[in-house]
Amino acid sequence: MFVAGLVDPTIGFSRRPARSRPAPRHVQPSETQAVGECFLSARTRVNPLVARAYRQLEAQTDRQFAALTDPRGPYRITVVGTREVTPYATAGELIASVLASRTLEITRTPADRIHPLLGCEAGGAHDRLRAVHDLVGHVATGYGFDRDGEYSAWLVQRDFYSGLARWAAATELHGEVSALWTTGQFAEPKAVLLDRQLLDRQLLGR
Repeated sequence: MFVAGLVDPTIGFSRRPARSRPAPRHVQPSETQAVGECFLSARTRVNPLVARAYRQLEAQTDRQFAALTDPRGPYRITVVGTREVTPYATAGELIASVLASRTLEITRTPADRIHPLLGCEAGGAHDRLRAVHDLVGHVATGYGFDRDGEYSAWLVQRDFYSGLARWAAATELHGEVSALWTTGQFAEPKAVLLDRQLLDRQLLGR
């Protein structure tokens, strides 16, 4: 993987002129609601397909996380846990802090929001997924935490996943956030695969 917006400028890895960050893509509220309601109505049923998709999601996320945090790699970012509920008040604060310090703070997963398949222990699979999302989806792109920013972050991140992992990532990075925008509340974590036709229709509409 190569994420130009995250390269550590102190190591002289790339001398190419910096590209301007891409403008966020607009998503219709009705599209967000459709995906959010699909997530909310789904129920965790860990069948072999779902289990395989989440294993692939975890494996591919771990490879991305390892590349981003490799002390000898081009990014050299450190991820640390914090007890702060909101370590960054805005996306701008998150982006500025990470680029200046090369450190990302991740809030530990609350005990009442344990994921059915992704380990929620400190530094576990769920923390690694959230870290990669913050770094690739927001810090590298400059996208905000608003509806369009989160949708645009998902469009960027989906290209870093393949196979069943991309389907599971849609649940975690698009479905769950769409549910938040639909209801204004964090939904129960789930291990599900969202309606593929719904996801495909939304992408074709781009």
